[in-house]
Amino acid sequence: MAVCVLLIAGGCGKKHVRSGMPFELDKVFVGIPSTIQESAKDKGIRLAKEGQFKSAIEAFEEHIKEEPQSFFGFNGLAVCYKNIGDYANAMKNFEQALKYTGSQQDRAKVLANIGNLYFSEGKPQAALGYYKEAAAEFDKNPLYLIFIAQAFVVLNDYDRARKVLTTAEEFQQNLEKYERDEDRGLGSYLMAKCYLALNDENKVYHHLENALRSNAEKYVSRIETDTSDEKNLLYTLKDDKRLRSILNKFSSLSKNPEVRNRRIGST
Repeated sequence: MAVCVLLIAGGCGKKHVRSGMPFELDKVFVGIPSTIQESAKDKGIRLAKEGQFKSAIEAFEEHIKEEPQSFFGFNGLAVCYKNIGDYANAMKNFEQALKYTGSQQDRAKVLANIGNLYFSEGKPQAALGYYKEAAAEFDKNPLYLIFIAQAFVVLNDYDRARKVLTTAEEFQQNLEKYERDEDRGLGSYLMAKCYLALNDENKVYHHLENALRSNAEKYVSRIETDTSDEKNLLYTLKDDKRLRSILNKFSSLSKNPEVRNRRIGST
């Protein structure tokens, strides 16, 4: 599934944060579609995964012609529009997707995606309301609590952020159930960044290790990138020996095809 990164800028004392949400948080695409006798829906998924969002939009529009009340089609359209920077059409299609959701889990997914859209626009207070709705709609997925916590961090409400993170940790074992494919490790990674803003380094390393354990192939390079970016809070750990030790521990896993294939086969 494709989804957008909490961009947190470093500083002294309490860390200052900037809003911004990675596309990778938008829960839409699961699995690898077949290109044999490809349906419009599967074509849209494939093109979106390849980053061909304008072509994916055309495919999802065709899918909606076939299924006018397709929650998936409207949600897919919205995510693609978001990725090309057309937030007005993204919101319009998220609202349509919300009308056609068939379960609490799907409704929560769209509510969180709308929250992500507002977060990307630099409107964390508006995003917070949708994250809370998502968590109330489907409280089994702790990722929505993590979204709430990072919104509180951006709003400099550190006490509430910490309380919500504590609650999320009580259900952290559920992350593995609801994180699929490239999303594996995302919740733990976002928790690590929140705790870094809260100056709780032990929690930072704990959750970074969890993210790497879940998806070393992705997060070794992700952490390397973030620690090289002066605008990212993880830059404050650029020369940290403990972080370097953790990265060295998992880098071999990210490059080991046997371990990688075994991990993929277990999902």
